[in-house]
Amino acid sequence: MSKNNKLKITEVKGRPMLNWIGKKTINIEENYPAQLIETFNNEKKEVSLNYKDLKKDWSNLLFHGDNIEVLTNLLNNGFRSKIDLIYIDPPFDSKADYIRKIELRGHENNEKLDGEGHNKLEQKQYFDIWKNDDYLQFMYERLILLRELLSDKGSIYLHCDWHKSHHLRCLLDEVFGEENFINEIIWNYYGPGSPDMKQFNRKHDNILWYSKSKNWIFNKEEIRVKYHETTAGKFESDGTGFGGEKANLQKGKVLEDWWIVAITSRSRNQITDYPTQKPEALLERIIKASSNEDSIIFDCFMGSGTTVAVAQKLNRKWIGADINKGAIQTTSKRIQKIIQEQQKNLIKEKNFYHQFAHFKVNDYDLQILRTEAIELAFEKLGIEKLNDKFFDGKIGNHLVKIIELNHPLSLHDISDIQEESKLRKEEYRNIKIVCLGQREDTKKEIEEWNKKSINQFEIVNLEQEKFMIHEPCKAEIELKKTDSKNFFIKIKNFISPTILKRLFNDKDKGLFNNEIKDFRAMIDCVLIDNDYDGKIFNIVYSNVPKKKKDLIKGEYKIEVKGKVAIKIIDMLGEEYLEIVN
Repeated sequence: MSKNNKLKITEVKGRPMLNWIGKKTINIEENYPAQLIETFNNEKKEVSLNYKDLKKDWSNLLFHGDNIEVLTNLLNNGFRSKIDLIYIDPPFDSKADYIRKIELRGHENNEKLDGEGHNKLEQKQYFDIWKNDDYLQFMYERLILLRELLSDKGSIYLHCDWHKSHHLRCLLDEVFGEENFINEIIWNYYGPGSPDMKQFNRKHDNILWYSKSKNWIFNKEEIRVKYHETTAGKFESDGTGFGGEKANLQKGKVLEDWWIVAITSRSRNQITDYPTQKPEALLERIIKASSNEDSIIFDCFMGSGTTVAVAQKLNRKWIGADINKGAIQTTSKRIQKIIQEQQKNLIKEKNFYHQFAHFKVNDYDLQILRTEAIELAFEKLGIEKLNDKFFDGKIGNHLVKIIELNHPLSLHDISDIQEESKLRKEEYRNIKIVCLGQREDTKKEIEEWNKKSINQFEIVNLEQEKFMIHEPCKAEIELKKTDSKNFFIKIKNFISPTILKRLFNDKDKGLFNNEIKDFRAMIDCVLIDNDYDGKIFNIVYSNVPKKKKDLIKGEYKIEVKGKVAIKIIDMLGEEYLEIVN
């Protein structure tokens, strides 16, 4: 998008206004491309992002990328004022790192590994540590764009806790207008506290509900609950019912704004091991209350995919987004299983949305998890962390700014660093800019800046440094033709060097074959495209085991229409793709 074609944003006029250092309204000048990567149940392999096209032939949408770029893409593709319900569970500024605990499949077959604790893996999913007011600016920009997407009858539910609920309430008042505040819902849950605590046990979250206008959707009949027996008996005994009408009594009451019953835990088959995962019953209540069957549901901090999973079950259109590749993979598997169940059980009932498309909103391919890449950059480049509102650290006498690793260095990134440098008139140190890839148009801008500025810019391109080189997964796959149309596929062997490295010390690696009895323990799922075009992978067959202890089948009979491609995803989310004919 050119600088003369900026995305138009409605002016924020709400009160009260919260101020912080570096506060500025959103100014979108770049529109990062969205690439169609994968589809499920879509033989055409053509999915338009334009709302007009999707309205005629809807496909649910799954986006991998920074959500601010996803929001920009949606606004530029006709989704302004088209979304009826937004639920977000953003970072809480909890000052913590969130870890996903992963266990190899078929662990009961690896007893020796269990005894040594070797079958447990940990993967850092995201950092929830923010510098000064960065968190407020981060949320402010996204809330402004979310308001643009919300329909006139739409609602936004923002899930938070005590860390920032007071700040977020002010931001929402400013962006949506305090007159559009509807409820602060208190979600209560149970759990032990620290034996050394000197305070009341913090056991609730806050869900802030705002609307776009006074015409919001609220399906109260969908969320009524039965009165307590004592209350019901009292009204029945005097024959008055509630408010003089016995029929209200029979329907039940509209919920209060504090929730406990039926939403305090997750059933075992819902657990994904993803940190901060919320129970489906919580989202079911919100979606039923504030959307209709023709509504679009949107979650741009998707995590384990609970919002879109419930939307799929309730036959709503949905759009989900997350910057974390693990979140995309977890959600994709979850939705695949739901659709497969729907295809088994709902064939004779009404139509449901049985396909989704996975887009990547960036133009690079980061092979390892974003959080791990950032940590690796600190380690390999020797960056010393700083408690600074803008810069990430220092190397010797150089300040260091790490550009988000979801896109190459852009003019917008350079502009931000230039503005910060101009504000620091007493700062004479040069600046190392760490990035994953660099756009060509930034080179001339940096050259011009370095001619006239004291703070020289130096680029550290991680693509050129090649410090993230790692040994990819390997597989041995056999393909046999059974008849004119059908083929038999067998996975004969699979090795994930990354998993082996984490499981064993160097001295233990020789014991691998003895320790892991079945290579399938390292495989999370298998996906097959029977007509692969070399660009878009359409999942026509997916082997996603129902339980953690279950192994993938490893043998498949499929009908072949063209090139056969098989995608194997290991337990850490690394993908192996092979065209087998």
